[in-house]
Amino acid sequence: MTLQPFHRLESRTAVIPGPDIDTDQIIPARYLKGTTRTGLGRYLFAGWRYDESGHPRPDFPLSRPEARGARVLVAGPNFGCGSSREHAPWALLDYGSAP
Repeated sequence: MTLQPFHRLESRTAVIPGPDIDTDQIIPARYLKGTTRTGLGRYLFAGWRYDESGHPRPDFPLSRPEARGARVLVAGPNFGCGSSREHAPWALLDYGSAP
């Protein structure tokens, strides 16, 4: 993948408040079986986004209508802490590039 120069971004924002959101919250370990970057967005924050039956939780920030199309995620301090897991930024990138 070739990186493009960054000039300007106009976007909605999605806010997930709270400190210390670690990589296991960003993408739970049970979804780390693959080594490809694509398709991981559907598992982003899976433990928080979906209930035990796999249905979206309407109160989760990314499930709210105002977050639809957001390309900027605002989070509290120490976001992405925990184990170094390349799947976490891959999931964020894949989720953010979905239509």
